[in-house]
Amino acid sequence: MNPSEAQQTGTPNDWSQSRWADSHWAELVELYEYKVGDLLAGRIPRGGKRSLGDLRDMLLGAPLEGALLRRFGQTDRIWRAHLRTLASRASPAAHGQSPALQPSAPHWSASDGAGQGQSVLTGGLPGGPMAAEQATLEGLRFTVWREGVRIQARTQTQLWLREADLVTLRCAYALSVNLERGETSMSVPHASDKLASLGTPSVAERIVAGLADQVCAAFLEPPAHHPGARQQALIRLRGAVTELSLNPFPRHPDQDVMEARVQAAERERLGPDLTRTLIEGIRAEVGPPRSAGERLTIKEAAGRLTDFIESIVPVSEGGHGPELPVIPRALYAVNPRLGLPAPDDGSTTLTLRLSGESQAHWRGLPMRWKRAGEGWLVAIGPLEYRLTSRAKGAQPDPEAASIAVTLGDVNGQALLHGDYLYLSARPNDKGLLELLALARSVSLLLDPGGAYLNLRLARAAAQRFRDGRIDDSSVNVLSAERYSAASPEALMTFARKGVEGLLIRMRQRPLEDTEHVFQAAADAVEAPDSHLRPLLASLRRVLNPGSRPEAHPDSTPRHVTELGHMRVSGPGELVVMEFFGEPLTIEVMSRVVTLRLDYKGDLAVILPGAPAAILRELLVIDVAAGGILLVRQGGRIVVSYEAHIRT
Repeated sequence: MNPSEAQQTGTPNDWSQSRWADSHWAELVELYEYKVGDLLAGRIPRGGKRSLGDLRDMLLGAPLEGALLRRFGQTDRIWRAHLRTLASRASPAAHGQSPALQPSAPHWSASDGAGQGQSVLTGGLPGGPMAAEQATLEGLRFTVWREGVRIQARTQTQLWLREADLVTLRCAYALSVNLERGETSMSVPHASDKLASLGTPSVAERIVAGLADQVCAAFLEPPAHHPGARQQALIRLRGAVTELSLNPFPRHPDQDVMEARVQAAERERLGPDLTRTLIEGIRAEVGPPRSAGERLTIKEAAGRLTDFIESIVPVSEGGHGPELPVIPRALYAVNPRLGLPAPDDGSTTLTLRLSGESQAHWRGLPMRWKRAGEGWLVAIGPLEYRLTSRAKGAQPDPEAASIAVTLGDVNGQALLHGDYLYLSARPNDKGLLELLALARSVSLLLDPGGAYLNLRLARAAAQRFRDGRIDDSSVNVLSAERYSAASPEALMTFARKGVEGLLIRMRQRPLEDTEHVFQAAADAVEAPDSHLRPLLASLRRVLNPGSRPEAHPDSTPRHVTELGHMRVSGPGELVVMEFFGEPLTIEVMSRVVTLRLDYKGDLAVILPGAPAAILRELLVIDVAAGGILLVRQGGRIVVSYEAHIRT
């Protein structure tokens, strides 16, 4: 179908409301995508380049809406970027330099000449180890970027899990299946579909991470290897989202068989009740009919999926996400031109070729490493970490994931790709005392007293902030059963997210508005002032550093020692510790708490008779009369205690 044929098909009277119009413009947008893809791949599109211009002019004046408009806009930006690239390549002097004067020495670049966001090594390199190192560093570069995308996907999953009907996750599930099959046969599951298990956080995270990985896969190989392949992959991905939005319930492959079975059942000489039961059973295999209202919510969810995908795609490819990072020079690299003379203590990242040497010194920390089986044993300061990688050259390990490491007084991440280790220091965005104040609020919400009265009070306040009303059925005593059944780790994560959400709302509202919201929440859950006031005061202490008891000169963090070990003997007391790899023991309200590394290298907190819990940044362990609080930044740890409210 060319543009002239499209103009002859006629135009409906009401473009915005007609399903025919939606399908018509979707076909033209898809045609535009194919034509752009052909040109990017070096092929002449059917009808020639002039037909592409005519089609673009038509779509610029078309009444496109929602996902279809975004899809056209993304493809159009790619096309315009390609035109700019062709113009710049055709005129090297435009850069103020003749081709003969351009540098021939290899160097890392943030993007190639096409603006693809691809790190390339300009200037020829001989084959052998140097070429292999170039490929490996490209693979490491991709792996580092993909790790950031996966972290973003986990955060997004937690937000979508809060939806009452999980509509965005259901759409993500259908989209993932359709992309894997290469067809649009999968319908968006029903909200009541228990087989998908989308309400299970681990399942939901796998689905969203898988979708993110499919976006990342388009950037696995440099664009020079397969011209136009990256753009075509993104066009196909965006097209799949649009198709899901327009047709969320494709015809079931067994629909004809089902109708035939229904007709056969109707011809059977059975009683009315038995016939109705038989037909309902046959139709249940396909599922109940879907409503028009559900189509609208799915269309909105598809828009959220599009926004998520575009937040991953780099700006140079028409998205809104960050570019692939530039890999800095590697310490002990094979190629001297890519080698780093010495680690830069002022940098937040370091790349090491582990097979080149066995030790280094960075950010004031000695580092040593040696081979251990199929991986490496890396010691950073006093702590050791075991890392393995199945990556081969530029091909990343699909299971590769960063591990948390301690880099002096800050936390960091370590990621291994082949024999190349990437270290990244993460600046702490919260001080230890701010984290401790946050932990105190979380501890209040974990108090099981009054059927988790404080947690229900906080949920009611969050609803009132967000919706202007409170759903009594979701914050009554019966709603607390789910909290009792949850694991300690899941419940603490839920409580922390709840506290952080309330803090965001409180920053945005005047003081009197916050008072009214919490009072309405207290009335809804029948919470007395003896619960309302301490919770509100605790949240305000997080927002106002000067009001924290720890900020008072007489209550500064200090070591409390007796008989060779440290002790927290009352609420509000603090103990500051430095963890150097050896187990530490502290007594908190007559309970012995041990901190030691587990077999994975994570910092485990162990209480007798309780499963080990991992301390990464903040941990609250609920005990009979209060909560044991532990917060951490790098190797520095603060331990305290918060008593439960009792009336």
